[in-house]
Amino acid sequence: MRQLNGIDADMIYGETAASHMHILGLLILDPSTAPGDFGVKDWRHLVASHLEHLPPLRERLVRVPFGLDRPYWVDDPDLDLDNHIHERALPAPGGARELAALVGELAGTKLDLDVPLWEMWFIEGLEGGRVAVVTKVHHACIDGVAGSMMLGRLFTTHPEEPPAASNTEKERDIAPLPSEIELLTRSLGSLLDTPMRVARAARETASSVGKLIRLRGSRTRDSTALPFQAPPSSLNQPITSRRNFAFCCVPLEQVKQIKRAFGVTVNDVVVAMCGGALRAYLEHRDELPDASLLAAIPVSVRSEDQAASFGNSVSGMFVTLATDLKDPLERLHAVSRGTRNAKDLYAVGIENAVMEWASVPRPIAFSLLVRLLSWLDLSGRLPPIFNLLISNVPGPPMPIYAAGAQLLACYPIGPLMDRIALNVSVLSCSGEVGFGFLSCPDVVEDPWAIADRIPHALEELVAAAQMDERESRGYR
Repeated sequence: MRQLNGIDADMIYGETAASHMHILGLLILDPSTAPGDFGVKDWRHLVASHLEHLPPLRERLVRVPFGLDRPYWVDDPDLDLDNHIHERALPAPGGARELAALVGELAGTKLDLDVPLWEMWFIEGLEGGRVAVVTKVHHACIDGVAGSMMLGRLFTTHPEEPPAASNTEKERDIAPLPSEIELLTRSLGSLLDTPMRVARAARETASSVGKLIRLRGSRTRDSTALPFQAPPSSLNQPITSRRNFAFCCVPLEQVKQIKRAFGVTVNDVVVAMCGGALRAYLEHRDELPDASLLAAIPVSVRSEDQAASFGNSVSGMFVTLATDLKDPLERLHAVSRGTRNAKDLYAVGIENAVMEWASVPRPIAFSLLVRLLSWLDLSGRLPPIFNLLISNVPGPPMPIYAAGAQLLACYPIGPLMDRIALNVSVLSCSGEVGFGFLSCPDVVEDPWAIADRIPHALEELVAAAQMDERESRGYR
């Protein structure tokens, strides 16, 4: 039995009827590389054989009575994989649009908090004989890095490598669920320590704020993006529980070409591409704000001790998308400056303050407060904290296989938040950079209108890199 950390617990407390705090992944596989047939039974066996090393798939949530402390994870004695792994078939022609529609449907339903917080769908009927797996895991269990690590446990680097020895749910030695008395007793020490934790968090906050003020005083007004600097936009409207999805991929080598040409990072290129696609999308709809859109970007703060652990070890930074700049190269350099300045904020210890506050127990009243604020729509009376979420997680640099079936593409899918109706999640795999766009159709009617503009945003940057190379060689 282990207790959720503060950030994990906030993922539970912060869930509302419209904001579902789960993470999805769309995996596209080639069954022709597997020895023999590759179907849902093979995928189920693969998951079952790795349960020992995948706590998020075998643990369930137990709550402390009266919400006095953060919940705990315990092994579920009633785990039945048939209740979590399902089979679906796409309607003809089994293309990208049909697959994305199904992903949007699956993303629009909440997970049951009384069983292990995950589901998977094995999907057949894709064009070209491919299959897909959609994974759905609550954000309380994993962050982006942990999700990538979880997939790494299921995949191998060689198609002929056998799966781990069988360790099915029936063979596990499971302790009974803890009693309410045991949960209250375990939480007593945490509650007694709360005043000290609040004092530490307040001290870290005061120190960070002082350093932040000095940092801001040494910079120009627009050099560092901060929350509540985002312009009002059509992306920041009340969301419902409905979801739609789109995806695309671009060659990783072209992204790296731009990285090398201009001395920026892969993440800078990814963010600049998102900025270019969103500028074109909003300009076409006559909805482009005068000021640049602002993105919140999760940042892993995992220590070496946490490297192999699940759960959330994440902070965040705010970065301009430079959507107010028409020139793609100027936009890239503006994004690069913005990300460098955002990283400077870590020097003032803001993430330390965040983690200290996350360690403070928050009773069930916190969850009720979140729902009350959502119902009152107070966020609609304030400027947007940011306009959208963008996450970029490194994927496997080499081909990987699940029971012999090669992973062709992987598209991560992050959650939406109150009045944040677009999430862009990015992961590299098999020489491609995959972009997943999750949105609420009541705000962003067609995310394909954004996804389809990503390749053009890359082409603009590639053309700029080629021109820069010609000019550096003295050509006119």
